[in-house]
Amino acid sequence: MTDEPEAGRDRLEIDNMYLCGSRFTRVSLKDAFFGDTHLIGAEVNDVNASEMTFENVNLSETRFHNVNMSEVKIENANLAEMTLTNVNLAGARIDNANIDGFTIYGVPVSDMLALWKEHHGTA
Repeated sequence: MTDEPEAGRDRLEIDNMYLCGSRFTRVSLKDAFFGDTHLIGAEVNDVNASEMTFENVNLSETRFHNVNMSEVKIENANLAEMTLTNVNLAGARIDNANIDGFTIYGVPVSDMLALWKEHHGTA
């Protein structure tokens, strides 16, 4: 027997409300919608966020640590000055991207591609 009450099934519609400092634990937000919302400084920890959609979202200066991003699709995104450290890029693809200043281990990717084309042609 447990002293914890059974989880409720309430559906909330919260509009024009400041919930700064609020804490949500063991809460299902499946199919929830956040619009015109500020999550500055929020922490998301031990969360299943699979199949989420981010549209017109500012993630600048956001830190991702111990995150499973397999099969994630990033489209029309500004990743300028982004740093990837200790990441698994096996099978990753970059298509139709501006690579000005993009380096891998300090080597400009544009130089790598130019060398590849020089030795293997454009095909």
